[in-house]
Amino acid sequence: MEIEKIFKNIIIIDFAFLILIAINTMYQPLEITDIKNNLNDGYLTKFDSLSSILGIVLFFLYLITLNLLYKFISFGKQLYLFVVIAGITFNYLNGSVVYTSFSGLLEQIGGIISGAILILLYFSPIKNNFVNK
Repeated sequence: MEIEKIFKNIIIIDFAFLILIAINTMYQPLEITDIKNNLNDGYLTKFDSLSSILGIVLFFLYLITLNLLYKFISFGKQLYLFVVIAGITFNYLNGSVVYTSFSGLLEQIGGIISGAILILLYFSPIKNNFVNK
């Protein structure tokens, strides 16, 4: 029972960091935005609307997936792995990124939390809670 409580707390922390990252992204300093505009474009930057829509879809899909994991719904386990891999691929295809120190810290902690969730999902007794009912 203790590991379930830890798992749920990690999911709540991940949600909080996701919201912090979203808020921080909206308030980037102008200098960072100017530097980013002068960097090499990624594959998806040629399709601005597709990139924006895909980013928003991944964001909301991640929120839904966190909810599924919190409730131990079996479909959430596979969906979380898919969303994490899709997010990494999306970030790669978007091109170069410039971070402030705070943004970089949030991104790194978010990655650590996602890794912790994946480890708990696939290599701990938590995986037994996600069997099909």
